[in-house]
Amino acid sequence: MTKRDGKLLAALFLLIAVLFAPLVLRPWLMPHNFGDLWSYHYPLRHLTAARLQEGQLPLWNPYIFAGVPHAANPQALLFYPLAQLHYFLPLAWAFSLDAAFHVLWAALGAYLLLRAWRLQAAGAALLAAAYALSPFLVYRVMQGVPTHLSALSWAPWIWLAALSRHPLPMTLAFALQVLSGHPQFALVNAIGLGLWGLIRSPRRAIALVPAATLGLFLAAAQVVPTLEYLKQSVRAVWNPGLALGYSFKASHLLTLLWPASFGDPFKLEYPSEFFEMAGVYIGLVPAGLAAYGLAGLRGRRAAAAWALVGTGLFFGFGDNNPGYLALQSVLRLDFLRVPARFGFLIVWGLWLAAAIGWRRLEPWRRPRVAAALLAATLLDLGLHALPWLRAEDPAKFMGSRPEMARLLASGTRMATHPDILSPNKTMMYRVRNATGYEAFYPARIAFYMFRSEGQAAADGSRTYVRRWDTPEMAALGVRFYLTPEKLPGDARGTRRGELWVYENPDAAPLVSGTTSWAELSPELVATEVQGPSALVVRQAYYPGWRAWHAGTEVPVALAEGLFAMASAPGPGALHLRFAPPSFRLGLVVTLVVGFMLLAICELRLRAWTS
Repeated sequence: MTKRDGKLLAALFLLIAVLFAPLVLRPWLMPHNFGDLWSYHYPLRHLTAARLQEGQLPLWNPYIFAGVPHAANPQALLFYPLAQLHYFLPLAWAFSLDAAFHVLWAALGAYLLLRAWRLQAAGAALLAAAYALSPFLVYRVMQGVPTHLSALSWAPWIWLAALSRHPLPMTLAFALQVLSGHPQFALVNAIGLGLWGLIRSPRRAIALVPAATLGLFLAAAQVVPTLEYLKQSVRAVWNPGLALGYSFKASHLLTLLWPASFGDPFKLEYPSEFFEMAGVYIGLVPAGLAAYGLAGLRGRRAAAAWALVGTGLFFGFGDNNPGYLALQSVLRLDFLRVPARFGFLIVWGLWLAAAIGWRRLEPWRRPRVAAALLAATLLDLGLHALPWLRAEDPAKFMGSRPEMARLLASGTRMATHPDILSPNKTMMYRVRNATGYEAFYPARIAFYMFRSEGQAAADGSRTYVRRWDTPEMAALGVRFYLTPEKLPGDARGTRRGELWVYENPDAAPLVSGTTSWAELSPELVATEVQGPSALVVRQAYYPGWRAWHAGTEVPVALAEGLFAMASAPGPGALHLRFAPPSFRLGLVVTLVVGFMLLAICELRLRAWTS
């Protein structure tokens, strides 16, 4: 690093700091977003942080659907070190700092990678801005999906680690990207790095496989339970068409030249389509450099950049590409969802081509030209990023409703009408909701909702409860139903503020087969039975529920197509505990690999100091 490097990085960091100042300088506000931040990520991280602060390991979340695994959800960020922000700071401020940090982290990683490739400093600064401030990253802030941004910020660091002759940097960087909350981008990035390496140096690319594999083992505490969760989830049984909803069309590629060409997300019926598919812009100057770098297909680097862009287009077009559809069932691509996220390879391939173009153009030989190109890029991307980094008061979304919480927190379950778009807010009040919003959830819940509604009542991330007083909803323990409008022809509702509340007095208790029970934690239910009996806990049956009667383990069975049931052969204490073997296995693997890496580091340090 030279003084010039320091000055250019300082200028880039200053621009990013100015862009994020409205967020990070007002701790009581949070990033303005289209809803996912406050309807999903805020309650999710609130639950993770609160449980850890209580000294409990949050393995199970009983507050949405019929209960879902919590630690197995990668977006819960149980093992991501940078998630510590959410444990010690106000959540609103933590989200703002999280976004600012990961954009800075992406910029620094991109700059160091280019300098390691011996790109001239001004070109490295220009292209670091092109990646860190590209809509593909910046849009994630307003989209309200911080895990996308965090995963993408690690991409240049993994490519930088690939240049090291030692496996440890790659192992650590890859593990952290996997743990950062969105493993799909880790997979896409690994595909890109593999293609680049195989074209440029196959032997070097193959040598990276053990280090990346070791990184997966280091992240096993998250990876193993998540893989089990995927196999148990709706993604294992859903119509493959649900995985194709975000597929590129030719019109989306117009955003390569101008990001506003796809329209205004505020005027679209589905704004998420804009954020997922209209973000491949890297700036006019970098786009011109990329075109120049790709022209003529000269050299292995240009060929590799073309391969990345082509692969991104092939997979990103999803159901608009017959080749993708042919591969989908073979490779189980429907597990991934959102083909447009392969757009990362388009952005990254163009970004690498821009580096090639800068080398060929050699503008650094004329400092004024290089300075003008850098200034134009910073102005272009800075002005475009500015509207997407606004602050808003979370109180209007997350404001407390203590009277409603007191009504509903009565040892029963509620359900919310599909028009209430924040069903996960109940997680913050320790209130159970029979519906919810999740990236994926146990398939049995979707089947149960079908039985209750008499028709399909679920998609890949939500369930839809309209028939709230069916026998299935009563068996689930749904005593209260919340709806924004009075139900026609039903006089049982009571208006409470802006909502109508309906009550079903016939709702089953959350634990059947005993007169008294105690939920010592979401993972532990205990009772005392007086004789032979079957204890039904009205939460979703899932691998990991185990039961003990009088100190002896008894089997846990599936009851009524959804619930966990344990049978006691006689009187005595009976309790059910959620302790998934997949979590224990993953944690053991992580600890073993972690200690092994520490031992290797210590041996290398001793060899270096001796």
